Amino acid sequence: MFSKNKNNSNFFAVDFGSNTIKIVKLKDVDKNPAVVSFGSIQMPKGAYSSESEQHKKEIGLTLKSLVKDLNLNTNNVATSLPDTSIFTRIVKIPAKKESDLEEAVFWSSKRNIPIPLEDVQIDWSIVNVKETPDGMNQYDILLVAAPKLLINRYVDILKIAGLNPMFIETESLSLVRALSSTNETSPNIILDFGYSYIELVIEFNGNLLFNQTISTGSSVITKAIAQEFNLEEVQAEEYKKNYGLDPNQLEGKIYRTISPIMESIINEIKRIINSYKSTNIGEVPTKLTLVGNGSMMPGLVLYLAQNLNIEVEVGNPYSKVYIDPDLKAKMPNLLPGYAVSIGLALKL
Repeated sequence: MFSKNKNNSNFFAVDFGSNTIKIVKLKDVDKNPAVVSFGSIQMPKGAYSSESEQHKKEIGLTLKSLVKDLNLNTNNVATSLPDTSIFTRIVKIPAKKESDLEEAVFWSSKRNIPIPLEDVQIDWSIVNVKETPDGMNQYDILLVAAPKLLINRYVDILKIAGLNPMFIETESLSLVRALSSTNETSPNIILDFGYSYIELVIEFNGNLLFNQTISTGSSVITKAIAQEFNLEEVQAEEYKKNYGLDPNQLEGKIYRTISPIMESIINEIKRIINSYKSTNIGEVPTKLTLVGNGSMMPGLVLYLAQNLNIEVEVGNPYSKVYIDPDLKAKMPNLLPGYAVSIGLALKL
């Protein structure tokens, strides 16, 4: 999506997270994909959601430093856009043949996208097609609209870093590519528990069906612990990572501090799932795959399973790629946080 000049398989993926910038480079993507290099660096403080030119420059120079450290031997790059700023929807369009879709998608975009079309870049793809009794076909179209200002900002940052942007897509599409399976019998929920927000994606057999963002991330939990126990945030982060949602640790004090936040998150997840079910009769998700650095919090898998009444597992972003054990051992606790960048790097 939003492809510029993707004609070279020698590229690396950059995931601009709100807390860290992550890079993954693969080789042999079309045959036996393997990790060549990966690494991360702290996002400059206050820069992620800022629109200032100074912060844009800081992000670009920080990225440039990480690229230099990793010695990637190319300046071709792919990146992902945060779904918080992007309109994504599955629309159903009747048409006799695929060649009739271009105009139909345009008019559907005018009806569905709540932003003037001249201010966004639109991309679309066919998710499914069914023949109807009247001889028409009903196409399920994934419609994506990204603000041009947002795309230009990311392109500018990459150019400040001395990089050549090859293509851009949304985080949700990268997550689906990294974590989906062609053997699924029902839709799967991917929950990316990030630092500033949680991305909920529903996919089936590699097709994105639905996605929505929850504006609460793991940083809110850290800040709650810091405030409750009068700790520095660095120390509170360690408490979260070590004790989390385990009611048997520290007499359940951390658990009781986190619980109200998690209850709010659970309610949001339930609301989103119900919203999906209301427009997708018969397609009920039966599993939740958890990724993101927040997924490592003790007790989170059990807590989600019990409160959502669904099977929950921590996702393995490396299930489709080979990674040398020595390379993997360098960052054992950060692996779930690389799901977006792995999925992005897997794009052919």
